[in-house]
Amino acid sequence: MGKRNKSTQPGRSQNRGSPGPSPLLVIAGLPETTAQAAAATIDNDDTIKWRAIAVPFSNGNDRIYAKDRAILDLGIQVCSFAMKARPGADKVPTPSRIVVAYVPAPQSERLWHVFGHAVWPLRLEHPDWSWPKGMHWRHNIETVTQLLRHAIDTADAEPARDLRLRLEARRTDDVLLLPGRNFHLDGQEQLIGRFRAFMENQLGIAQIEEGIIIEKFCYERLKAFYKRVGGRGKSFAIDARGIVFAKSNVGQDGGVHEIEYEATIKACAEPDETLEVRSMLLNHTLESRYRFGTPLTPAGFQHDAQFEDGRLFDRQVFSCRTKGNINISGDHTNIFPSDVVTGNIVK
Repeated sequence: MGKRNKSTQPGRSQNRGSPGPSPLLVIAGLPETTAQAAAATIDNDDTIKWRAIAVPFSNGNDRIYAKDRAILDLGIQVCSFAMKARPGADKVPTPSRIVVAYVPAPQSERLWHVFGHAVWPLRLEHPDWSWPKGMHWRHNIETVTQLLRHAIDTADAEPARDLRLRLEARRTDDVLLLPGRNFHLDGQEQLIGRFRAFMENQLGIAQIEEGIIIEKFCYERLKAFYKRVGGRGKSFAIDARGIVFAKSNVGQDGGVHEIEYEATIKACAEPDETLEVRSMLLNHTLESRYRFGTPLTPAGFQHDAQFEDGRLFDRQVFSCRTKGNINISGDHTNIFPSDVVTGNIVK
């Protein structure tokens, strides 16, 4: 029997920690000389629960992310890792978290074309590297391993740990859970722009939330919503158009909108499929299940977008991930984490 390829079928020591789903460290930007060895080192460490996957990127330090193929392969491996039936409401999904540890370099923003805001980003940096014989630290396995262990420690500590706990609470007024492509800010900006700026290390969490209005809604202000889902007096975000994004009960209305991992992997294997379409499929698949590295559980998480005081939509434009710009009429529309929109669509 041949040896198992660590980059495509990461193993787990039978002696490692408690059983159950593990967090996943996705390693981006390493060359062939260190990528698989680094993943194997983390994956075989019995002292930690993290699993790791990596694919080789360019050996050239000035063109690490110049081509999309490695990024797509990495996204496919993440989906392959998680390819199993969605657990029930009482179980933790696999992986239990997703962190992308990457080498900062020109065009590293290409990573987020595939991973979007589904993952938690961690930059791998060595500020004191002396470039012996002109060699970048990413070619040195000892240094790479040290930085990856530090990345894991960082992901398990504040502020990443606090944010994970916050997202797991699924607060009704949490800005970070809003559908980014459909929540409008002032000046024709969508929240997705801030999400991506955070992924590119240009904004902090507080800056994502800055200026977004949160209000508490009594029963009369959102009567139709409370009649559908129950409760009253909850706090929700309001976008620049005056649309209230009320977090609905999971699976309450509009079904479940996730692309199955198997379908995504199969589509990405089609020889005639473009790189752009493959990136979109992987991004949609991951964003439908994760937000900043934390699972959105159980399946069916959604927001009900509506005007308050019973006002109806009259051909209100929303951006659906699968249907493009659509016109919605009626009292509300359902928007899912990857910005799939359902409701009364009118021509």
